[in-house]
Amino acid sequence: MPFKAPHVSFVSFAVEVLSSGITQVMIVETDLHLNPKHPSYNRTAVHQLIAAVQDYAKANIEGAFAVRLVSTRSGEI
Repeated sequence: MPFKAPHVSFVSFAVEVLSSGITQVMIVETDLHLNPKHPSYNRTAVHQLIAAVQDYAKANIEGAFAVRLVSTRSGEI
């Protein structure tokens, strides 16, 4: 099942190979600013996105996983 949520433009998956084992990585691109010091940072929207991604990952990814949020927005603080 594909992951869909507000503010998400693209989702991809990667595998991280560490000496401690293999971790599935869900990479989520978002139009949200992720730097809390940016004037357009929306704490509520970021936390809602994190919760939605975690719920999806727990239900759809087997074993160890990590989530990487990547902002597609640019701009200085």
